[in-house]
Amino acid sequence: MKEKFWYFGYIVALLLILLMAFTEFPPGADMALAILFTCVFSVTHTQLLHRRMLHTDSSYRINVLDERNIAIKEKAGNITNMITLMLLGIAMLIFITLNYMVSAIIVGVIILIQPLVLIIASSIIEKKI
Repeated sequence: MKEKFWYFGYIVALLLILLMAFTEFPPGADMALAILFTCVFSVTHTQLLHRRMLHTDSSYRINVLDERNIAIKEKAGNITNMITLMLLGIAMLIFITLNYMVSAIIVGVIILIQPLVLIIASSIIEKKI
C-alpha cells in the first residue's frame, strides 16, 4: 500500500513539468516549480528504489537494518540537528543585524517549531517500533 503512495509522486512531478511547460508564469515562479519538481521526483524515486532494494538485495537489507548502522545514523542525525539549529540561529542574528525583520521572524519561527517536530516525529516512530 505504501509503495503505491510513492507512485503518486511521479504523477505530481509530471503535472509540475506540464504546468511549467504550458503556462506563462514569471521566471521566479518557474524556478520555484522546477525546484518543487526536483524535490518531489527525487524523494519519490529514492523511496521506491530503497524499498525495491530492501526486497531484492539481501546484503543491502542487512546493511540498512543493522543495529550498529542504525545507531550511527541516529547519532549523526542528532549532531546534524544541533548544527542546523546553530546555523539557523546565526542566520537569524545576521538578518536582525541587516534589518531583515521578516526573514528573522521566519527563521525564528522555524527554530521554535523544530523541537516540536522532533517530539512529534519521535512519538510517531516510537509507536511504529
